[in-house]
Amino acid sequence: MITNPEFSGAADGKVMPWGWHREVAKAPGVKPSQVYIWHLRGGPPGRLLALVGGPDRGGRVWSQVRGIQPHTDYLLEFSAYRPQFTNNVYLEVEIFGQRQVINQHLASGRLQRIFLRLNSGDSPGTTRLVVTNPHPEFLAFGFPSLRRLEIHQEGREAPSPRLPGFFPVGIYGATLEGLPEIRRAGFNAVLPGDSTPEFMQQMAGAAGRLGLKLLAHFPRYQAGISRELGGQPGVLGFYIDDEPELRSVPPESLTALKNRLQQDHPGILTALAMVRPQMVAAYREAADIFLLSPYPIPQMPMTWLSDTLDEAATHVPRERLWAVIQAFGGPEHVSEGWPRLPTPMEMRCLTYLALVHGAHGLFYFHYPAVRAEGRAWEGLQQIVGEMGRLRTWLVVPNEAPALELNIFSPFQADASGRPAVHFCRKRRGNENLLILVNVIDRSVNFFLSGFPPGVDCLSEIFRQQKAVVVDGNIREKLGPYEVRVYSYGQNN
Repeated sequence: MITNPEFSGAADGKVMPWGWHREVAKAPGVKPSQVYIWHLRGGPPGRLLALVGGPDRGGRVWSQVRGIQPHTDYLLEFSAYRPQFTNNVYLEVEIFGQRQVINQHLASGRLQRIFLRLNSGDSPGTTRLVVTNPHPEFLAFGFPSLRRLEIHQEGREAPSPRLPGFFPVGIYGATLEGLPEIRRAGFNAVLPGDSTPEFMQQMAGAAGRLGLKLLAHFPRYQAGISRELGGQPGVLGFYIDDEPELRSVPPESLTALKNRLQQDHPGILTALAMVRPQMVAAYREAADIFLLSPYPIPQMPMTWLSDTLDEAATHVPRERLWAVIQAFGGPEHVSEGWPRLPTPMEMRCLTYLALVHGAHGLFYFHYPAVRAEGRAWEGLQQIVGEMGRLRTWLVVPNEAPALELNIFSPFQADASGRPAVHFCRKRRGNENLLILVNVIDRSVNFFLSGFPPGVDCLSEIFRQQKAVVVDGNIREKLGPYEVRVYSYGQNN
C-alpha cells in the first residue's frame, strides 16, 4: 500500500525515492519531458513531484502497489498543484486497468486534495499506479495514499429518498419579481441564487402561492430555517452544494449536512450539482439527487450531456439524476468558453437528449441570462410548454426499444462514433411515445425498423405530421439538432 510518502532526493534517474519510477525514452532531437522534486513555498512540509510533459511522452511516473484485494472498493487520494488553470490540462492516473483524467482539479496557486473512489475489479495482488502529465504545462502532485474502504461501505447505497411524484421542470436564478412570469412560462420548480434565510422564507411563501416548488439553496446547516422550510408543502427539497468535486469538498461533510437536514424533516429531498460524472461515485451518499451540469455550447458536442448522464448512471440509479440544460452564455463568459447563448434549437436538442438518456428532472441555467435575450426566452418558453404537454409521459420510464436504426446519409455518427440519432421509447398500456434526437449539426437520413404489425403510422405530436410505417419501418430525415416526438399505438 502507498501511505503518504514524501519525495526527496534527485528525481532524474530511473528509480526515484519511495518506489516511484520513471521510464526515460530518449528521442534524438525531441525536447524531453521533465520530472523533478519540487517544494511548494508556504505549503505543507514535504515535497511534490513536478511533471512537465513533452513529445517524448516521458512525463509519467509509476509505483508498484502490493496487497490489492480483487473486487474491492479503494479510495485513492493525493494532493495536486497547478500555478494557473488551463482548460483541458489535467494529470492522468492509471490504476486497476482504469484511466482517469483528473478533470476535477480546478484550483490554482494552492494544493487541492484529489480523491477517487475505485474498484479493483480483477486486479491481482499487485498493480501499478501511474501518474502522467501529457501536457507541456507544469503540474505537480504529492502525498498519495491508497486505502481499502471498510467492508460495510462496499456497495452501500444511500437510503431511498422521497422522490417527487412529478417531473420537475425548473430554472436556476429565480427572483421574487420574476416568479409570476416563470410560472406563466410553464415551469413548476425554481432554484434561487440567494441562500440567505430571509430570502428563502420569502421565496418559499411566494412560490407556494403560485404553485411552484422551491428547491431551496442551503449550503450550510441552519437548524431554525431548515425546520421551518422543511415542513412547508411548497418546498421540493434542499440544494446543498454546487459542483463540490471541483473544489474537493469532502463528501463526508455533505453527507453530514444531508443527515442533519433529514433529521429536521425526515424524508426531505437533498440535491447537489456535479459536472464530473465519475465523481458521483464518491458523493453518492452525500445527496439524494444529482443535477448533472455540463454546458457544451458552443465548443463541445451535444453528447457531453448524455455521456455525463450515462456515466453517472453507473454509480447511482437514473431516478436520482436530473439534467441541467445550458441557457446562458455571452461576452461576460468568453474566457470561460461560453461566448454565446445556445439557440432555441440547441436548447431543445439538449432538453430531449436528456430525456432520451433517462433524466428524471430538468433545470435550466439560468433565468437572468436567458430572460435578457428575447429570442432565447421565447424559445425556452416554447420548450417548457412542450414539457407541459408531455407531463404525463415524463414520469413514465424509458424502455429499451426493439427498434433498429440504419443511417444512410453521408453524416452518420456523433462525436464518439455512435449513430447520430439518439432515441428512446416510453410505453403506457397500448400507447407508445418515441423521441428521436439528431445530435449533430448536419442533416441525417435513416430507416427505423422493428415496428410490430398493426402499427401503420406514427403521429408527430408537435408538428401534426405523420410517419408512414411500411414493412415495419419508417424512413425519416432530421435536420441539424432536430427533434421529433411521435406517438403511436398497436392499432392506429
